[in-house]
Amino acid sequence: MNVPMSEERLPRGPHRLTRAEVAESQRGRLYIAMLDAVAERGYHPVTVADLVARAKISRRTFYELFDSKEACFAAAFETIVEVVQIRLTDAIRAAGQLDWRQLVHTSLSAYLEILSEEPAIARVLHIEALIAGPVLTGYRNRMMAVFVDRMRAARELGGQQGELTGSLPEMVFEFLIGGIDDRVRDCLQTRGSAALPDLAPMLAAVSLTLLGDTSRAGIVALTNGDRAPLLGHAPAVGSRDSA
Repeated sequence: MNVPMSEERLPRGPHRLTRAEVAESQRGRLYIAMLDAVAERGYHPVTVADLVARAKISRRTFYELFDSKEACFAAAFETIVEVVQIRLTDAIRAAGQLDWRQLVHTSLSAYLEILSEEPAIARVLHIEALIAGPVLTGYRNRMMAVFVDRMRAARELGGQQGELTGSLPEMVFEFLIGGIDDRVRDCLQTRGSAALPDLAPMLAAVSLTLLGDTSRAGIVALTNGDRAPLLGHAPAVGSRDSA
């Protein structure tokens, strides 16, 4: 897993780490333990005993850092959302100057590629977060809001480029992100994380249509439903066709 959190045990005996640094290292190991355990076993079967064994810390240390398993899972969830955001932003920046259609396609392709490379993160974000119930409702809503903001920004870019006019109801963005979430979850449960990048062309085409793209290229892309390059552009960064 590429989550940037320490998996190393602290050295025995005296060391130069501050108390805060020690706690941060232990917290990071617990995040990784939580993500891996939940991905392997599901959220409900995982216990605090499982986590401390995987993280190689004491039960007392766990409760010094978190009040409960639920609190640890919520913190780990928030951290991986931040990590995914950073990697997604990096992928978009690496793609260079994009028009609004390319931005939508690149954003989706990069996100699906990240999830494909990190199956544990994919499962936690799109399956186990729902199973966890109310403890993650607020965190999950914030995650969805992050992607709503990205799609809204892409549409605003389309307006600046003179291709889109007017505004869309907030419900359209929420419907779009909810649909993407549903398709990702279905793929994880039926085909596995390795197949996620295959969803990019159709998700991009549907997204563009909902965002107001009425161009002939957009309609063709929506009806094709294959892995041909969309919208007359080269495959986006992160798609398997660009490899």
